[in-house]
Amino acid sequence: MNNNDSQLDLIMKSTLPSYIKTSIVLYFTCFNLTSLAEVIHQASDNHLEHIVVSGTRTPKLLSNSPVSIQVIDQETIQILTQGTLAGALNYIPGVVISRNVKGGYNIQMQGFDGDHVLVLINSQPLISPAGSAVDLDQINANEIEQIEVLRGAASVMYGSSAMGGVINIITKDYDENQATISTQISHYADAISGEPLSYTTRVNASISSDDWDYKISLLHIDDAGFDYEPSTIKQDASGMEKSFINLSTKTDSLNLLSNNKVTAEVKYQYLHEDKSRPVSVVPGQDSIISYLSEVEQNQVDFSLSTAVFNNEQHEIQQGSWQLNARYINHKETSGQSNSIRDTDINLAEINGQYISSRKELEIVSGGVIHFDNLEQIKPAAGTIEIDDESRQNIDAFIQANWIEPNYQILAGMRSQYDSDFGFHSAASVSTLNKFGDKENQWQWRNGFGQGYRVPSLKERFYIFDHSNLGYMVLGSVDLKAEEANTINTTLSYNTEVFKSSSWFNQAQLNVEVNAHYAKTKNFIETIRDAEKSAETQLDISVYQNVARATIQGLDFSFDLTFNEWSGQINYSYLDARNEDGQRLTGRPYHQLKTNVTYHNYEHQLDVLFYLVYQSNEAYQSSYSQVLNNHWFNANININQTINEQLSWNLGINNLLNEHKDADANSLNAFDSRPVSSRNLTLGMNYQF
Repeated sequence: MNNNDSQLDLIMKSTLPSYIKTSIVLYFTCFNLTSLAEVIHQASDNHLEHIVVSGTRTPKLLSNSPVSIQVIDQETIQILTQGTLAGALNYIPGVVISRNVKGGYNIQMQGFDGDHVLVLINSQPLISPAGSAVDLDQINANEIEQIEVLRGAASVMYGSSAMGGVINIITKDYDENQATISTQISHYADAISGEPLSYTTRVNASISSDDWDYKISLLHIDDAGFDYEPSTIKQDASGMEKSFINLSTKTDSLNLLSNNKVTAEVKYQYLHEDKSRPVSVVPGQDSIISYLSEVEQNQVDFSLSTAVFNNEQHEIQQGSWQLNARYINHKETSGQSNSIRDTDINLAEINGQYISSRKELEIVSGGVIHFDNLEQIKPAAGTIEIDDESRQNIDAFIQANWIEPNYQILAGMRSQYDSDFGFHSAASVSTLNKFGDKENQWQWRNGFGQGYRVPSLKERFYIFDHSNLGYMVLGSVDLKAEEANTINTTLSYNTEVFKSSSWFNQAQLNVEVNAHYAKTKNFIETIRDAEKSAETQLDISVYQNVARATIQGLDFSFDLTFNEWSGQINYSYLDARNEDGQRLTGRPYHQLKTNVTYHNYEHQLDVLFYLVYQSNEAYQSSYSQVLNNHWFNANININQTINEQLSWNLGINNLLNEHKDADANSLNAFDSRPVSSRNLTLGMNYQF
């Protein structure tokens, strides 16, 4: 850590007012970027503007979206990770990604956790049955075209789970007759003895025949895990195997009800996950008690749609529509080997939308019918823990987008009837104002949105008994529906710099400032139960409603792009408190992300170095001590294309090997650092 980093950390720990701390952080930000510019001597490049769909549910140039959208393009994703989506999300400004003790990932955005941030694939929800956390590993990075991030309440457009925002993964379209195979090996700094290497293998293929396109995607992950205390039976992250199979077929040549061509697509997805984690030795015996988890999930999707964009007239096509149907069956066996429980979850959903478009007005309307149910039993004891609990809901929404050359207005509303929680509704208004000229482009976006969310079956009934990992999470049948009012304002500036400089060639400068404020009611949090934790010597948490909470913050982004070099610095400040003025746990005050990317076009070489700094995370008062509440995470990724068929990649994640203390739980101590140790990856990719 350099002197600047040490000074910054001292400032964050001081008693200075928050606005002064923010100003000082911005100063350090500008200083670091100036240092970066001193080593950049490359010419600028005219980059094509991204087309996004998340803000309005229709295709828009990024500069014409009335809702603020952040985009990570395919080129950056390929440098960031050759594995899964989880490896790319930590790069996104303002998004907090952390690995949990189960081996999954927690998402947080503008103070809202993963239960309030909706993950989409091609604008369709990536649904985890009963509201369980989305498995980010199931999304193959090789399939991603771009990632779109919408900050702030999006309940009007996307429903109950989008109170805090949306992450939309746009996948690549069908390619004619091609196949790609890639493999990656990795090694944790504290690898489990006897299993030093992890493996990830991916196969993607597509073929066209007559009017039909076919695609297959296979992904297998064999993660060896890591163990900070090899002398004990208990492991910090045990071995895990995951397999994903995705099959799909599509045709653009159906004629239904009209002369318009209709696209039909059928998808089948299969997931299998197997974990086994040693916990303890049976006293007086040689047998080992292990934590077991086996998951099997089958999903079928069917969709019909007409083209949204008219290529001849270069505008949204009047009368475009889309209809989607989905069924998921999720079976899970988990628990300690001497106390296994079985869970069976089913989900069915139908959703659709219709677009009415004119030159200055777009109207999108649609609805959702949703059903899911949950059963949970302990076979050995013959105990029924959850007896066929279910819920159903019906949604309807409409939004209108008034479009003028220098301003836009987007307004909409949504209503939902839930079988357990009755009627809920939300409204939103967003505006876009453009000013300046071609050389100095200013855009000001403002948004007010209401959000709502009904508690999931998981939060109400599910029992997460992970005693072997040192914790339990208990559902609460008394939970109430959540509500929120959110305000977002974003000012962005785009210009070309160094146009007449003898030291630097022309570059593109992007500056963006976002302020957000949310007032919530009945916000659902996991609250640590100190009394039960003391009795059981476990970390016991219970889902509870926080009567009132206020979440506010500031995001600042500085982006400088040359032809071969680019640099970006992003700072996020967040303050989230309940009605008593106590901070909501798990949310850091400060997060700083900075990166430098180098593209060598002659040798087809890409190098990305990025840092994540996080400090002053809120924690519960029941902890007896604090081991660490600020940390740096450094990462480097190298990717090179040898020829049209072959490429290789190298990555080092958590370069400084900053990780949570293995004794934190036993000491009842708080440690905010990531769970994982340093991880080295090496991969090859071959395209036929």
